[in-house]
Amino acid sequence: MTTSTAAPIARRRNRRTRTSNVSCLPALLVSQLPLTSVELTHRAEHLVCPACKTWCPLTLNKGSREWKLVPHHTAPAGTPGSRRCPNSNRLVVVDVKLARWQQKRFEASADVAARRPTTVLKKVKTPVVPAITQLTPAAPTADTARAAYYAHRDRCAGRKDHTTREASTTGCSGARLCIDGARLYATYMQLLGQEPERRAAQARAEQEQRTAEPEQAKKRLQRRADEWSAAHVDALIEKRRWAQLEHFTGDLVEPIRGAAVPKGARPIGTVRSADDVLDENPIRKNQPQQQLSA
Repeated sequence: MTTSTAAPIARRRNRRTRTSNVSCLPALLVSQLPLTSVELTHRAEHLVCPACKTWCPLTLNKGSREWKLVPHHTAPAGTPGSRRCPNSNRLVVVDVKLARWQQKRFEASADVAARRPTTVLKKVKTPVVPAITQLTPAAPTADTARAAYYAHRDRCAGRKDHTTREASTTGCSGARLCIDGARLYATYMQLLGQEPERRAAQARAEQEQRTAEPEQAKKRLQRRADEWSAAHVDALIEKRRWAQLEHFTGDLVEPIRGAAVPKGARPIGTVRSADDVLDENPIRKNQPQQQLSA
């Protein structure tokens, strides 16, 4: 007799089995198991095995017609080296009604949905206003440099020494300039030399802007005209749709109203007199005259 040395492989879990074997372990009560580990839908009965923590189908025992777990392995199908789960063929007692179980399942789902956290919307941070020292100063020009130089010269020339009551020798007086005055004067002369080039560049930029403005205005007018034409087309389509709808409705209403009533017709519900009956039937009108002549 030969003995196979191949490692056992986990088999596929069948939904229905024909074996009558029953495990010696006590039966599992559905009422004592969590709702999330039991599925009692018809023809899809499943249960989470307490031993291997995997979903296993429920089958009816062949002899007693009781529910039990199908024989299964502790690992998924096809896994080598797996072993048989001890809860195979273990009886399961369904001691709850299906309607009650469904109601508890629905209440548990609603409770879980209520505990689910909502999406947190972060508050938009208020932008921080930059400090004065962080602001980018405007580009200096010859006019601003001249104003700064004149303001410093006037302030520096009138400064006096409090001890001697005389003008300080470090201030700007006449052709003599202090360190700050000389720096401001040099900046003013440098910007004054660059002023023609700056004005020419500014003039070119203004000319380009004036040249581009008519083209931009033309494009805006064309875009507006296109929008109006599209809106006009939509209005015509809507008007045509309403006209077709009115025509279609008229075709439906006209047969309901019926044919035109002939002129001279008697209204419905009026009582006819004898003369009216004789006028409608001339033969009956002439009968009395024939009897009299006879």
